[in-house]
Amino acid sequence: MSVRNLVPIVLLAAAVSTAGCGGSPTQAEGTVSVTVTTSTTTSTSTTTTTIPALNPGSVGTSPSGVGIAFATVFTFFYTAQPSGGVSPYTFTWKFGDGGDGAGASPSHAYLNPGSFVAVATATDSRGTTATASTPVSVRLVTGRWTVKFDGVALNNEPIDIVQNGTALTANVNSANGFGLGTGTGNVSNPRSMSLTVTYAGGAPFAATYLGRIDDAMATWSGTVTGYAGCPCTFTATHPAAPGDSIVVSGRR
Repeated sequence: MSVRNLVPIVLLAAAVSTAGCGGSPTQAEGTVSVTVTTSTTTSTSTTTTTIPALNPGSVGTSPSGVGIAFATVFTFFYTAQPSGGVSPYTFTWKFGDGGDGAGASPSHAYLNPGSFVAVATATDSRGTTATASTPVSVRLVTGRWTVKFDGVALNNEPIDIVQNGTALTANVNSANGFGLGTGTGNVSNPRSMSLTVTYAGGAPFAATYLGRIDDAMATWSGTVTGYAGCPCTFTATHPAAPGDSIVVSGRR
Protein backbone atom coordinates (compact mmCIF):
# COMPACT_ATOMS: atom_id res chain seq x y z
CA MET A 1 0.00 0.00 0.00
CA SER A 2 1.44 3.33 -1.02
CA VAL A 3 1.34 5.88 1.83
CA ARG A 4 1.29 8.83 -0.54
CA ASN A 5 -1.92 7.51 -2.11
CA LEU A 6 -3.82 7.48 1.18
CA VAL A 7 -6.24 10.35 1.63
CA PRO A 8 -6.19 11.83 5.18
CA ILE A 9 -9.32 10.80 7.03
CA VAL A 10 -9.89 14.28 8.47
CA LEU A 11 -10.06 15.89 5.03
CA LEU A 12 -12.35 13.19 3.68
CA ALA A 13 -14.62 13.54 6.71
CA ALA A 14 -15.04 17.25 5.99
CA ALA A 15 -15.75 16.59 2.32
CA VAL A 16 -18.27 13.84 3.03
CA SER A 17 -20.10 15.95 5.63
CA THR A 18 -20.72 18.70 3.08
CA ALA A 19 -20.96 16.95 -0.27
CA GLY A 20 -21.74 13.31 0.58
CA CYS A 21 -20.02 10.23 -0.82
CA GLY A 22 -21.35 8.69 -4.03
CA GLY A 23 -22.31 5.06 -3.62
CA SER A 24 -22.16 5.16 0.19
CA PRO A 25 -25.17 3.83 2.12
CA THR A 26 -27.66 6.30 3.60
CA GLN A 27 -26.33 7.62 6.94
CA ALA A 28 -28.09 8.84 10.06
CA GLU A 29 -27.88 12.55 10.96
CA GLY A 30 -24.76 13.21 12.99
CA THR A 31 -22.83 10.23 11.65
CA VAL A 32 -20.03 10.57 9.09
CA SER A 33 -18.71 7.44 7.29
CA VAL A 34 -15.39 7.71 5.48
CA THR A 35 -14.23 5.03 2.96
CA VAL A 36 -10.50 4.84 2.12
CA THR A 37 -9.41 2.74 -0.93
CA THR A 38 -5.78 1.79 -1.55
CA SER A 39 -4.18 1.87 -5.00
CA THR A 40 -3.10 -1.77 -4.92
CA THR A 41 -6.22 -3.63 -3.85
CA THR A 42 -9.96 -3.55 -4.29
CA SER A 43 -10.64 -4.05 -0.58
CA THR A 44 -11.88 -1.13 1.47
CA SER A 45 -11.78 -0.03 5.08
CA THR A 46 -14.41 2.18 6.73
CA THR A 47 -14.03 4.61 9.61
CA THR A 48 -17.21 5.98 11.26
CA THR A 49 -17.20 9.20 13.28
CA THR A 50 -20.24 10.26 15.37
CA ILE A 51 -20.95 13.96 15.82
CA PRO A 52 -23.13 14.66 18.90
CA ALA A 53 -26.37 16.57 18.39
CA LEU A 54 -26.16 20.32 18.98
CA ASN A 55 -27.24 21.13 22.55
CA PRO A 56 -28.74 24.67 22.79
CA GLY A 57 -27.53 25.35 26.35
CA SER A 58 -29.61 27.76 28.48
CA VAL A 59 -29.90 31.56 28.73
CA GLY A 60 -30.75 34.21 31.31
CA THR A 61 -30.78 37.97 31.87
CA SER A 62 -29.18 40.58 34.08
CA PRO A 63 -30.73 42.27 35.92
CA SER A 64 -33.13 39.55 36.99
CA GLY A 65 -36.69 40.43 37.96
CA VAL A 66 -39.04 42.94 36.35
CA GLY A 67 -37.61 45.78 34.28
CA ILE A 68 -38.79 49.34 33.66
CA ALA A 69 -39.85 50.11 30.09
CA PHE A 70 -37.36 52.43 28.32
CA ALA A 71 -34.97 52.47 31.30
CA THR A 72 -33.84 48.94 32.14
CA VAL A 73 -31.11 47.62 29.86
CA PHE A 74 -31.18 43.83 29.98
CA THR A 75 -27.98 41.96 29.23
CA PHE A 76 -28.60 38.45 27.90
CA PHE A 77 -26.10 35.64 28.34
CA TYR A 78 -25.66 31.87 28.33
CA THR A 79 -26.02 30.32 31.79
CA ALA A 80 -24.97 26.99 30.25
CA GLN A 81 -22.93 27.03 27.05
CA PRO A 82 -24.07 25.19 23.90
CA SER A 83 -22.29 21.91 23.20
CA GLY A 84 -22.15 19.18 20.59
CA GLY A 85 -22.39 19.79 16.87
CA VAL A 86 -19.23 21.14 15.29
CA SER A 87 -17.76 24.26 16.89
CA PRO A 88 -17.25 27.17 16.61
CA TYR A 89 -20.76 28.52 17.15
CA THR A 90 -22.43 31.80 16.19
CA PHE A 91 -25.36 33.35 18.08
CA THR A 92 -28.41 35.39 17.11
CA TRP A 93 -31.27 36.62 19.31
CA LYS A 94 -34.91 37.67 18.99
CA PHE A 95 -36.02 39.64 22.03
CA GLY A 96 -39.76 39.10 21.64
CA ASP A 97 -40.68 42.72 20.90
CA GLY A 98 -39.44 42.79 17.30
CA GLY A 99 -35.85 43.57 18.26
CA ASP A 100 -32.89 41.42 17.19
CA GLY A 101 -29.38 40.93 18.50
CA ALA A 102 -26.19 38.97 17.83
CA GLY A 103 -23.29 37.57 19.81
CA ALA A 104 -23.09 35.56 23.01
CA SER A 105 -24.15 38.45 25.31
CA PRO A 106 -26.21 41.24 23.67
CA SER A 107 -28.10 44.00 25.49
CA HIS A 108 -31.62 45.31 24.90
CA ALA A 109 -34.10 47.81 26.41
CA TYR A 110 -37.85 47.28 25.93
CA LEU A 111 -39.93 50.30 24.96
CA ASN A 112 -43.28 48.90 26.04
CA PRO A 113 -44.54 47.05 29.09
CA GLY A 114 -45.48 43.40 28.79
CA SER A 115 -44.34 39.79 29.07
CA PHE A 116 -41.82 38.74 26.45
CA VAL A 117 -39.80 35.65 25.52
CA ALA A 118 -36.22 36.19 24.34
CA VAL A 119 -34.96 33.40 22.06
CA ALA A 120 -31.29 32.65 21.39
CA THR A 121 -30.27 30.60 18.36
CA ALA A 122 -26.89 28.86 18.33
CA THR A 123 -25.58 27.82 14.91
CA ASP A 124 -22.63 25.46 14.53
CA SER A 125 -20.11 25.44 11.68
CA ARG A 126 -22.27 22.99 9.66
CA GLY A 127 -25.28 25.31 9.81
CA THR A 128 -27.16 23.20 12.36
CA THR A 129 -29.24 25.33 14.79
CA ALA A 130 -30.62 24.93 18.29
CA THR A 131 -32.61 27.44 20.38
CA ALA A 132 -32.90 28.38 24.06
CA SER A 133 -35.25 30.98 25.59
CA THR A 134 -35.89 33.02 28.72
CA PRO A 135 -38.95 35.06 29.84
CA VAL A 136 -38.70 38.83 30.37
CA SER A 137 -41.22 40.99 32.26
CA VAL A 138 -41.37 44.77 31.78
CA ARG A 139 -43.58 47.41 33.45
CA LEU A 140 -44.11 51.14 33.63
CA VAL A 141 -43.92 53.00 36.95
CA THR A 142 -47.24 54.68 36.09
CA GLY A 143 -49.74 54.54 38.94
CA ARG A 144 -50.14 55.52 42.58
CA TRP A 145 -47.14 55.17 44.87
CA THR A 146 -47.95 55.57 48.57
CA VAL A 147 -44.97 56.97 50.47
CA LYS A 148 -44.24 56.06 54.11
CA PHE A 149 -41.69 58.29 55.84
CA ASP A 150 -39.23 56.97 58.43
CA GLY A 151 -38.35 58.96 61.55
CA VAL A 152 -40.56 62.00 60.92
CA ALA A 153 -44.14 62.85 61.91
CA LEU A 154 -45.65 62.76 58.41
CA ASN A 155 -48.68 60.86 57.16
CA ASN A 156 -48.38 58.46 54.23
CA GLU A 157 -48.26 60.61 51.10
CA PRO A 158 -49.94 59.39 47.87
CA ILE A 159 -48.12 60.35 44.67
CA ASP A 160 -49.72 59.69 41.26
CA ILE A 161 -46.98 59.16 38.68
CA VAL A 162 -47.15 58.95 34.88
CA GLN A 163 -44.19 57.62 32.90
CA ASN A 164 -43.57 58.79 29.32
CA GLY A 165 -40.32 57.36 28.00
CA THR A 166 -37.80 57.80 30.80
CA ALA A 167 -39.50 61.05 31.93
CA LEU A 168 -41.97 61.27 34.82
CA THR A 169 -44.71 63.68 35.79
CA ALA A 170 -46.51 63.55 39.13
CA ASN A 171 -49.44 64.99 41.04
CA VAL A 172 -49.91 64.99 44.81
CA ASN A 173 -52.98 65.83 46.86
CA SER A 174 -51.04 66.04 50.10
CA ALA A 175 -52.16 64.05 53.12
CA ASN A 176 -49.99 66.34 55.25
CA GLY A 177 -51.67 69.70 54.59
CA PHE A 178 -49.24 70.96 51.96
CA GLY A 179 -52.00 71.31 49.36
CA LEU A 180 -51.64 70.28 45.74
CA GLY A 181 -48.19 69.46 44.41
CA THR A 182 -46.77 68.75 40.97
CA GLY A 183 -43.55 67.01 40.10
CA THR A 184 -41.14 65.89 37.43
CA GLY A 185 -38.43 63.27 37.41
CA ASN A 186 -37.00 60.29 35.55
CA VAL A 187 -36.29 56.59 35.65
CA SER A 188 -32.88 55.13 34.86
CA ASN A 189 -31.12 51.81 34.43
CA PRO A 190 -31.63 49.36 35.95
CA ARG A 191 -34.52 50.37 38.31
CA SER A 192 -33.77 53.80 39.76
CA MET A 193 -36.35 56.59 40.10
CA SER A 194 -35.98 60.24 41.08
CA LEU A 195 -38.77 62.77 41.53
CA THR A 196 -39.04 66.37 42.72
CA VAL A 197 -42.47 67.54 43.90
CA THR A 198 -43.18 71.27 44.30
CA TYR A 199 -45.90 72.48 46.65
CA ALA A 200 -47.10 75.98 45.75
CA GLY A 201 -49.14 76.76 48.86
CA GLY A 202 -48.65 79.57 51.36
CA ALA A 203 -45.05 78.50 51.99
CA PRO A 204 -43.81 77.00 48.72
CA PHE A 205 -41.15 74.31 48.91
CA ALA A 206 -39.90 71.29 46.99
CA ALA A 207 -39.33 67.72 48.13
CA THR A 208 -36.97 65.43 46.24
CA TYR A 209 -37.13 61.63 46.31
CA LEU A 210 -34.17 59.52 45.19
CA GLY A 211 -34.38 55.74 45.36
CA ARG A 212 -34.33 52.28 43.85
CA ILE A 213 -37.27 50.09 42.81
CA ASP A 214 -37.11 46.48 43.92
CA ASP A 215 -36.91 43.44 41.61
CA ALA A 216 -40.69 42.93 41.64
CA MET A 217 -41.44 46.62 40.87
CA ALA A 218 -43.56 46.69 44.05
CA THR A 219 -41.57 49.04 46.33
CA TRP A 220 -39.48 52.15 45.84
CA SER A 221 -37.15 53.11 48.70
CA GLY A 222 -34.42 55.66 49.25
CA THR A 223 -33.86 59.14 50.66
CA VAL A 224 -36.12 62.21 50.62
CA THR A 225 -35.11 65.82 51.26
CA GLY A 226 -37.11 69.04 51.57
CA TYR A 227 -39.59 68.11 54.28
CA ALA A 228 -39.09 69.40 57.82
CA GLY A 229 -36.98 66.90 59.75
CA CYS A 230 -35.40 65.43 56.60
CA PRO A 231 -33.21 64.14 54.93
CA CYS A 232 -34.89 60.89 55.91
CA THR A 233 -35.54 57.50 54.42
CA PHE A 234 -38.79 56.51 52.73
CA THR A 235 -40.49 53.44 51.33
CA ALA A 236 -43.25 53.69 48.73
CA THR A 237 -45.52 50.86 47.61
CA HIS A 238 -47.04 50.33 44.19
CA PRO A 239 -49.48 47.39 44.40
CA ALA A 240 -50.96 47.72 40.90
CA ALA A 241 -50.49 44.70 38.65
CA PRO A 242 -48.97 44.99 35.15
CA GLY A 243 -51.50 46.54 32.81
CA ASP A 244 -53.44 48.42 35.50
CA SER A 245 -54.02 52.05 34.48
CA ILE A 246 -51.02 52.03 32.18
CA VAL A 247 -50.47 55.27 30.34
CA VAL A 248 -48.11 55.53 27.35
CA SER A 249 -47.49 58.92 25.75
CA GLY A 250 -50.57 60.35 27.47
CA ARG A 251 -52.96 57.71 26.11
CA ARG A 252 -54.83 55.38 28.46
